[in-house]
Amino acid sequence: MTKVSSAITPKLRLGFGIPVRIAILGAVLFADKILLNHFVDFDRAQAAQGLGAFVREAQHWGFRFIVALAAAVVLFAYVRSAELLKTAELAMRSAPIRSSWMLVHVLCVGCLVPLSYVLYRDEATSLPFSIIVGLWGVIGLCAATSATLAMAPLSLWVRTARALGDIWLYAVITALIGVSAMQMSQRLWGTTAALTFEIVRRVLLPILPTLSADPATHVLSTQNFAVEVTYICSGLEGMGLILAFLVVWLLYFRREYIFPRALVLIPAGLLAIFALNIVRIAALMVIGSAGFPDVAEYGFHSQAGWIAFNLVACGIALVSRHSTWLNRTAVATELRVAIVNPTAVYLMPLLAILAAGVLSHALSGKFESLYPLRLLACLAMLWRYRHRLKAVQWQWSWRAPVAGLSVFLLWMMSAHFLIPRSGLPDTLAAFSPIARGLWITSHVLASVLTVPLAEELAYRGYLMRRLRSADFESVPYSAVGWFPLLVSALVFGLAHGAMWPPGIAAGLVYGLVLMRRGSLGEPVFAHAITNALIAIAVLGFGQWQLW
Repeated sequence: MTKVSSAITPKLRLGFGIPVRIAILGAVLFADKILLNHFVDFDRAQAAQGLGAFVREAQHWGFRFIVALAAAVVLFAYVRSAELLKTAELAMRSAPIRSSWMLVHVLCVGCLVPLSYVLYRDEATSLPFSIIVGLWGVIGLCAATSATLAMAPLSLWVRTARALGDIWLYAVITALIGVSAMQMSQRLWGTTAALTFEIVRRVLLPILPTLSADPATHVLSTQNFAVEVTYICSGLEGMGLILAFLVVWLLYFRREYIFPRALVLIPAGLLAIFALNIVRIAALMVIGSAGFPDVAEYGFHSQAGWIAFNLVACGIALVSRHSTWLNRTAVATELRVAIVNPTAVYLMPLLAILAAGVLSHALSGKFESLYPLRLLACLAMLWRYRHRLKAVQWQWSWRAPVAGLSVFLLWMMSAHFLIPRSGLPDTLAAFSPIARGLWITSHVLASVLTVPLAEELAYRGYLMRRLRSADFESVPYSAVGWFPLLVSALVFGLAHGAMWPPGIAAGLVYGLVLMRRGSLGEPVFAHAITNALIAIAVLGFGQWQLW
């Protein structure tokens, strides 16, 4: 069997359909945007006049239109054109991913880097601004085209576009309405911010008797803390996010929900997110006025919005799917014998770490003093799925420590150029010896035990195989192929922020040893070795920037 599978050509092994190729293309273009943003001087762009201001606004709203158009096409195609796309889908699955065009794309993006750097810097080049913009536009178009052709030949994309028919017209209209709504909603910011300010003031008066409120500036203050309710605090952004989530949710599960009554979820979600925004600002004032300004400003303020969104989204999803008034499958679901979702086994440990991280950041100041919550959350989830995890292959060989050491050396060299060196955080130094020891111990345990398990289960155990098949547990690691390996490594790298280049390399190394050995224990142990060596560098040599 091994010889037969190894003889299969890459064309037959890939088999990616239209949705996967579009998702990969979107991820590549999004990564390009993140990269190029690092080279643009946005302060000068905001101050630009004339043609520069026009280009800035065109890019600003053009990007939103393209994103809205793509989302509309995908949604309408999912709802209406499953039959129309069948032929194009079959043809697309037989087409290989073309690495030569992807190389062209990389070269084009490389050319865009210096152009992005000099775009708004007059002293950096003698070229007129119009020439730079023209070059950027032409090369940018070539970059997007080459990435698209890397996913499939032009003829297949044309066939897919024709199969969509009048969906393009509806998608363009939807995108135009959506972008116009974004622009018009900005006119509501002032009114909504004033309403939010007044409601928060009334909520806080019984709690903070010394509260001062200035309607002209929308500033709420006490003797030792103040908050300005700006336009972005109006709650409109959260309402827009929850509206988008609910529309996609109802479309995806449209066969389960009872319409039109299911539409009540939309106003319910909007009201809930607006109410939680009121609670967020009020809690921010209470925390800051109680003598914890750092927690309020650097922790709660930055995380509470996402916590509110997740609470509303998850709450509506859970309640609506168990409501017999809204969901026609609710009774059947209640009677169904509970089974463990294999996806949850692989993803929940990492999701628990991320959720605990959001919570610990919200309750901490500049320094994440409640980091041990991440360790406890992941341990709880690993215990929850301990019986299923016993079935996973955890064996490892000599390749694991070698791979772990290699990634560590690469990580240290990259850190020298990518992140500034820093010493022991002042907040941690101010802890009592026992508290400092507990924090450091929990960080070491999380780095060496729970983080490698959670990340390898999610990125290699799940994502790398899920890109091959919906029934991912049936896919042998040795048969995954190079493209899922690259995509999973890219996602893994981007999750590591400024250290994304060595993160991508680490994802490739861990994925390769997994494909070679066929046991998830191989990358888990390699990952643990890497993190253990990083912990030694932090504690033994003062490299605290690595944590």
